[in-house]
Amino acid sequence: MNSELAAAAQLTVCDHLIEHLRAKDVALDGQDRPAAILWTDPARDWLPLVEMMRTRVEELLVLGDYAPEDRTGPAIWLRCVVDGALAEPTLPGDRVPILYLPGVARQDLRAGEACQEELKPLVELMYRGTLWLQHNGSDWPAKTFLTSSKALNLDISGDGSTLEALLRALPELALTPVSQLAVRRLEADDFDRMLSSDVIRDVLRWMGDPRGTKARLGKNGWGAFCSRCREELGFDPEREADVTAGERLAMAEGAWAEVWRRFEESPTSFDGIAELLRRSRPGGSLSFNRDPWPDLNDEDEAKVRQALSDMTRLGHDKACDVVAQLEAAHGRRRDLIWARLGLSPMAGVLKPLSRLAQASRSVLGGATLDEIAAGYVASGWEADAAAWESVAAAPTKDEALISSAVRHLLESWLEDSARAFQAALERTPIPGPGQQPQVEASEDGCILFADGLRYDLGLRLSERLEARGYRTSLRHRWAAAPTVTATAKPAITPIADQIKGELLGEDFGAILQPSGKPANAQNLRAAMQNAGFQILGSGGLDAPMEDPAYGWLESGDIDTLGHKVNGRLARQIDEELERLADRIVSLLESGWTSVRVVTDHGWLLLPGGLPKVDLPKHLTASRWARCAVLSGDASPEVPRYPWHWNSTQSFAVAPGIACFNKSEEYAHGGLSVQECLTPDLLVEHGGERVARASIDSVTWKGMRCFIEAATGAGKIVADLRLDSPAGASVVSKAKAVETDGSVSLVLAGDEYEEAHLVLVLLDESGNIAAQKPTRLGTDS
Repeated sequence: MNSELAAAAQLTVCDHLIEHLRAKDVALDGQDRPAAILWTDPARDWLPLVEMMRTRVEELLVLGDYAPEDRTGPAIWLRCVVDGALAEPTLPGDRVPILYLPGVARQDLRAGEACQEELKPLVELMYRGTLWLQHNGSDWPAKTFLTSSKALNLDISGDGSTLEALLRALPELALTPVSQLAVRRLEADDFDRMLSSDVIRDVLRWMGDPRGTKARLGKNGWGAFCSRCREELGFDPEREADVTAGERLAMAEGAWAEVWRRFEESPTSFDGIAELLRRSRPGGSLSFNRDPWPDLNDEDEAKVRQALSDMTRLGHDKACDVVAQLEAAHGRRRDLIWARLGLSPMAGVLKPLSRLAQASRSVLGGATLDEIAAGYVASGWEADAAAWESVAAAPTKDEALISSAVRHLLESWLEDSARAFQAALERTPIPGPGQQPQVEASEDGCILFADGLRYDLGLRLSERLEARGYRTSLRHRWAAAPTVTATAKPAITPIADQIKGELLGEDFGAILQPSGKPANAQNLRAAMQNAGFQILGSGGLDAPMEDPAYGWLESGDIDTLGHKVNGRLARQIDEELERLADRIVSLLESGWTSVRVVTDHGWLLLPGGLPKVDLPKHLTASRWARCAVLSGDASPEVPRYPWHWNSTQSFAVAPGIACFNKSEEYAHGGLSVQECLTPDLLVEHGGERVARASIDSVTWKGMRCFIEAATGAGKIVADLRLDSPAGASVVSKAKAVETDGSVSLVLAGDEYEEAHLVLVLLDESGNIAAQKPTRLGTDS
């Protein structure tokens, strides 16, 4: 996740522009994909980016003079290319053509018979294709794209000189990471500084794209650039090869040390450098630093792959030693520039894999369940977490290799730990009904049931929420046995005391008292509602509806995904945890004072599948992956344990980590600490709360400002302030936002007509929950 966030932070304006354009390649319900994406630009704002875009967007076609080698031509030629009537140019088959139309507005194409003759071949493409337009149907000027909340949402001054400077600097602006632009309000000086000479920036761009950089600089700019390179870097781009520059970059000597520092500071801003360095390393023996050479990093990656492949033929202890040695030798490469560029995935995988090797050296043990639980909570969970994190971190092409390595390190640890757990059960049974505290909600508290939230996932969820500023308390409780939903889910509801078991049926289900109805999901929710619980998640509001209120919500798809995708669950866990965290936050922001997260059971996950033991089907009334109901007087040689809801009834369980039927990679229902020890997580607000709010739109009519906002629970007040969020109020009266999110404000006097204003939304404590620069007459 950290590498993904780092990569996202380096996305440039040009990256986002391309992403927005390509996002129009969507087949709406009942329709085909668009034949083309029409990019209208009546003011020609975007024209300076055409050369840059042409090299990065292979499907780009440009309206202009006939130059097919540059994918440029008149409207009739564009139409022929889109329709596939010409052999050249060749466009990528998986991309919809993007037609850039400088000097053309959407109204020009919609003018019917009044449309200019030379544009008429494009009119029909409006209906078979789509236009890249704002939500209000207008074209996208450059400044609007940069400032709109529907696009980049940058804070840019609205004066004319700033707009002029922005357009002058657009080619440089396009290559700037958006994260660097979003830190402050941008004025004319900021854009003018982008145009100032920067030989290091330009030489790095030239090294990655010599032809494109030379074209962008123009004849005069190219000459000045070459002159400065000779003077400051001792290198002549006109006469010397790019590989010479690549060698000097990697050696980082003299003035080139600063060039390397700049590249290292923002590697994703300079495409093509890694490929150049692969061509630039001199032959012969190496007496210099390996770190700057991506081809040597590639060799190291290959060594790790080979070692992990060979490791699976070793015994467990020696395999653990190999992984520890690999981490010692290659872990440092995670801090090098190549890892930030995604070129060191195996070094990345070694981080969780080495934790798995370390954790799996010590089998969980203990004479009692409490002793085993203490060991698992203290450190044992790290083996399970490191296993799925290793698989999740593996590149797709290496997934089989990493899965095999994880299996080799994990399987014996899982098996031995499960055997120890089952031995402890012979001395101390899992708590039955009433033998551990019932799950309850505090006043204005909500219970969130997350199906299959294993203990290690509960801990990772707790860490995410603490990172967001929430206070968490993680405890644990024992699942009802067998650890299948029909048995275990009723036991963690706040009405567990209304449930009992009679005969152990094929589905392991209990019944509700006094109705005798099955304790299934629908009947459990109805019984909780009768007990005064507000059932959430059925399309209604999340906010508490009573005083005091008690909530119940079922959320998350971990168990469903596990049964559906098996080992591939590992790659989806992070996303599921993020969704759960978002859901918990939304509950707290909707007015619940606490959220208690519980689950019914955990699970086992082993790449390649759990081992299989035989239990003939004719001896069972019901045979699931890890547990079974025996039929009649059948007495096969399998362990048997009392059913949670009626101890006179027993079920069979597969020994160790085995399955009764086919070998599953994901399974539960048996008796292991992973299946039986579940998280009990309490989440509350941490410190002073700032209400959640966002500004959707701002519209001016005369001196009155109309606002549309989205708010959570609590009172939100809107105000307009002078120059900054902390400036003086300039409205006749600040007003509370209505329940539908609307509010209007009136300026206190016409002296503020030309002023820079900031719209702020304030919570009841006066904290700023949202802000947006604005000016009279400027809508956004």
